[in-house]
Amino acid sequence: MLFGLEDFGQVLVVFVAAVLAGAGNAVAGGGTNLSFPILVWAGLPPVEANATNAVGLSSGGMATAWSYRARIREAEPRWWWLMLPALLGGGLGAWLLLALPPDWFASIAPLLVITAALLVAADPFLRRRIQIGGGDGFGGAMFWMFLISLYGGYFGAGIGILTLVVLSFLGMDDLHRANGFKSILAVVIKGVAVVIFIVQGMVIWGAAIVLLLGSLVGGWTTGHLIQKVQAGTLRWMVVAMGLGMGVAMVVREYIL
Repeated sequence: MLFGLEDFGQVLVVFVAAVLAGAGNAVAGGGTNLSFPILVWAGLPPVEANATNAVGLSSGGMATAWSYRARIREAEPRWWWLMLPALLGGGLGAWLLLALPPDWFASIAPLLVITAALLVAADPFLRRRIQIGGGDGFGGAMFWMFLISLYGGYFGAGIGILTLVVLSFLGMDDLHRANGFKSILAVVIKGVAVVIFIVQGMVIWGAAIVLLLGSLVGGWTTGHLIQKVQAGTLRWMVVAMGLGMGVAMVVREYIL
């Protein structure tokens, strides 16, 4: 056994998956959909793989958020209120992972991710026709952020795209700034879940360390590079990744 895995080959595969997952999360989220199946393939039980994956990808999320720190500082103070539903939802979602069958939320995840990707694609059209903002709009966003965080604490593939939809509908027009703030919210959601998983002894630490190193490389590198991309290009990268993740999840969940 090496780092809780069978051999060096598995360690290498998990590390590469973590790099790609960290890069994916820096763009739009969805890294879980890459690294979680690899951990199960490597022999980790599904629930422990989910918990280990949450711990392992946390470094990539923090690295991405740090790379966006200048843009995040420019955000209005009201955006920071979204941390509250992120914290509460992430904690409750992690608790549900330990209390409910492991495939309950995963069964609806493909539809959530595909719908969110289509919403990102239609966002410029929708925002010209729907006014979401002010007190009522922000209260609704807090509610949706709680639901996204609930799912994020439980499993989490695609929470980045869903969060981008909420931020966009609220009027965060700069997609790069929204991407940075999305990373902060993901860190909060997964952070509280990680604490619960560690306390409950659900983490396989050898594999988690490999994931931590890989996602740190992927998240930090991509977080810097992606800011050089035009907002329109980034939007379609988000859409393509979301649709790809959603289709892959549908195939894995309902066909294979």
